[in-house]
Order: sequence, then C-alpha cells, then structure tokens
Amino acid sequence: MDLADSLGLMCLLLVLPVSAHYSNTNSYANSVIDLIFLGMSASQVLHCIEPDFKLPLDHTPLLVNLPISLENICFSKKVLKHNSDEEGTFLSLVSIELYTFNFSDLGSIASLNLLSKAVSRVLTNAWEAGARSITVTTQFKEWWNDKYKSTLEFYRCTGAREDWYLFHSAIRNAK
Repeated sequence: MDLADSLGLMCLLLVLPVSAHYSNTNSYANSVIDLIFLGMSASQVLHCIEPDFKLPLDHTPLLVNLPISLENICFSKKVLKHNSDEEGTFLSLVSIELYTFNFSDLGSIASLNLLSKAVSRVLTNAWEAGARSITVTTQFKEWWNDKYKSTLEFYRCTGAREDWYLFHSAIRNAK
C-alpha cells in the first residue's frame, strides 16, 4: 500500500466482493480481486464486477465509471485539406523550387547546412502561402448523423473495400 501511495494511486474497495476469475479446473477455487488501484480520488469512481457478463470467458468484467470533466480547448493551427487546390498549390511550389536547387555540391558540412536551410525555407514559404488557419475549440459542429451511420452499417454488412472508401470519404468531407 505504501508503494501505491508513493505513486499517487488510490485503492478502491469493492462493496460486495464477488469472484472475478472462475476456474475451469474443479480442484481450484474461484478468485476475488482484492485490490484495485486508480490514479484519482476513489470517491469519484463507481466500480463493480459483473459476474452475469462473464459469458464463455473465465474472467468477469470489471466495470469502472470514470468521471470526465469538461475542458475548454482552444488552439490554432494551420492545415491543408487533403486533395484540395491548396494542397496542389503547396506541392507545386515545393516541386518547382526544389527543382532549381543544385545538389551536386554536398561535399562539406557547410554546403549541406545551406541546402537544408534552403529546403526548410521553401517548405515554410509554400506552407504559409497555401495553408489556412483554423481554431480548434470544444464548440464543434455536430457532424455524425443517420447518413453516416447508415453508410457505416452498409460497409459492415458488405465488408467491401469500396464501401469503406465511400464511408471514409463522406466522413472526411463532413469534418
């Protein structure tokens, strides 16, 4: 217990100890989980062992309800949408600029450093020219709906790669 305390772990006590492992061998007794450790206040956590959910397994599931608090997320980043005109422009700018470079004089560390800085500058300039800024927040638009649910279910029924691509592209366009 001292080790758990030193690691910041809290011991959860089962209110009603029930078997967690059911032995397949008649001479062995079923066993009970005595100690469960989590890294948060045990008073916030609801947990139980569900022997009715054992099914053909020899272990019963341990169900733990963890509290999740709302966090405000807000940060900005630059993005290029896959297969967009902006991505095409970025790739074209990079290709054109890299084509003009002289790669024949890489015999010294100084020339290699100059080339790597030039490549970095080309990538940065092309990124700044084509990428757009977005702000990621917890206030996002709801995109999952019955259309996507049905395309996912259709893929699960058929298992066809084409149906997966249809589902995946629909999701990508929605986001």
